[in-house]
Amino acid sequence: MSNYSFSDEAIQDLDEICEYIARSNTKAASKLFDDIREKCKLVANFPNMGKSYGRLALNLRGFVVDDYIVFYYPQSDGINVTRVASGCRDLESLFFDE
Repeated sequence: MSNYSFSDEAIQDLDEICEYIARSNTKAASKLFDDIREKCKLVANFPNMGKSYGRLALNLRGFVVDDYIVFYYPQSDGINVTRVASGCRDLESLFFDE
């Protein structure tokens, strides 16, 4: 069985995104969180199905849920989600600032 995990940064990203959305629509925030978890379960079974973001970091992949990109690294037993960010964000600074 494949697994997925979240880095501390990804957890912080999700908290901030969901808190922001919940200010105006708690159901939408909950739905986004659930949708991301469901997609993580799927991608964990097929880790190479996401788009390559190798230009940002070696072996980095990602998939889109609503307006957000979920960045992850494939693992032997699934995926490790490293960041979650708006697709409108400056993605280079997200990874080069680390």
